[in-house]
Amino acid sequence: MPGDFTVAGVVKYGQVILQAGKITFESNSKLVLAPLEKNMVAPTTLTIIADTISIVDRAEITYDLDGLPGFDPDTPAPPQTSIAANGFDGGSSPGEGSYPQANSGGDGGPGHTGQKGIAGINAPEMQIFVGRVEQVNSDAIKVNFKGQDGGKGGKGGTGGNGGKGQKGAASQTSDSWYDGDECTREPGRGGNGGKGGDAGYPGQGGAGGNGGIVKVFVKKDYLPAVQGWNYVISGGKGGSSGAPGQKGKGGKGGSQGDQNDPCPARPEYHGTDGPDGRLMDDMDPDWHVNYAGKDGLDGDVGTYELTEVPS
Repeated sequence: MPGDFTVAGVVKYGQVILQAGKITFESNSKLVLAPLEKNMVAPTTLTIIADTISIVDRAEITYDLDGLPGFDPDTPAPPQTSIAANGFDGGSSPGEGSYPQANSGGDGGPGHTGQKGIAGINAPEMQIFVGRVEQVNSDAIKVNFKGQDGGKGGKGGTGGNGGKGQKGAASQTSDSWYDGDECTREPGRGGNGGKGGDAGYPGQGGAGGNGGIVKVFVKKDYLPAVQGWNYVISGGKGGSSGAPGQKGKGGKGGSQGDQNDPCPARPEYHGTDGPDGRLMDDMDPDWHVNYAGKDGLDGDVGTYELTEVPS
């Protein structure tokens, strides 16, 4: 069996196997499964083999798979900060329209959907093979192998504005030899404004990471000791949804055609303004819930009787 190993303060460990005759956890120490170099592949499993594990007071075993405050159980995945593209604006026909009704403005396009949130990472797997456990407190070790929480989704884009309705055709008159000018065609109706685009959907939150798998094999007399450790193996929470976009504004109705005497003005022939697009609350009142990320699956803990410590 190799020599002894001491965990004092925060000790990062980047190998998949930690084997020692005796592993001592000093008071409030922490063993962190983490890469030791910048470009090192992060270990996702750890096997601990020891004749004895001794915990002076309380200690923790956890992970930080990028060696930074990022891929660890207590820091959610970063949020998406991007804003999705806006919807296109509806087109408008130039000049005067055809009689009796000018062209309506085009509808605005919906805002684009926000970017999906970053998923939380899954916690590692760990196996411990130990013959003897020395501890004072029943909860001497906290194994924090919780799945990482997912990141918040990105913001949806704003709906495009509806196009303006086309101006109506001008009224027409004729010159009669017997009674002078007469109106042969009233002003044309202005085109209706286009509908505003709907708000862009929010980005769905990132899924939470799965909790870790922890198996502890120990000689029979010390099973109660390891069963009292604090195992945190819950799945990470799904990230919250991003913010939805804003609705696009409806296009203005086109004006009635020009009035020429003796034709009436007909202001009522002004085109109807287009409706605004829909807000996210109109499309899905429960969007906060429906666009949240899925929670990660809880991990698993098992403690088992060991007859012989592996060599």
